[in-house]
Amino acid sequence: MGEAENAVDAASTQVAITRTIASVIVSMRLNEPSLLDQIVLALVAESPRHGFDVSECLANDEALAMAVTVRRPLVYRALDDLAAAGLISVARREPGARGAQRVVFRVTPKGRRSNTKWLNSVVAHPRDARIELLAKFALRSRRGMPQRRFAAAQRRIFEPIASALSRSPTGESPTAALVRRWRRESVFAMVGLLADLEKNGAVGHRGSSRSSRSVSAGE
Repeated sequence: MGEAENAVDAASTQVAITRTIASVIVSMRLNEPSLLDQIVLALVAESPRHGFDVSECLANDEALAMAVTVRRPLVYRALDDLAAAGLISVARREPGARGAQRVVFRVTPKGRRSNTKWLNSVVAHPRDARIELLAKFALRSRRGMPQRRFAAAQRRIFEPIASALSRSPTGESPTAALVRRWRRESVFAMVGLLADLEKNGAVGHRGSSRSSRSVSAGE
């Protein structure tokens, strides 16, 4: 009877430990800036901005607009989250076009460190290239940051993934083969573009006018 009770106690303890670890992991993830937070933070780090100004940058910069579309309320929410995390602070308040005051934010040293680290970090998976990587290239270009070394580092991450997708597992179904081939061709195209960027560099831009949208991350 005692052994059974000890076993139950041990199992209960293990469940409690597992839940605690899971709670800590979730808390850590929730406390990290989101992709949208980092994009907004990058624009505030360029120069102090209010929410409307950030929204205008996202809408009118051609490269950013093709990478991500964000609704204005999400921009203001991101600014609130960044301020709460100590990554930005209030620089000043100024009259808005309709009378209401606009809050202008500036980046804090903590925020600049966080954003610089993010801008210099490659993405781990090709699916993250669709929004995050393209946004990083656009934001790095706005700051005049070098692209070739960054492209080379990203290429080295994607090349093994492309090679792995070239190997067909035994007994693979036709549908699975189609999906694998689709992913392989997509990743090889990314590797080729990154190699070209690594070799030739990229033409910088300074917020050229918007022409189209390809990805929506705010809807």
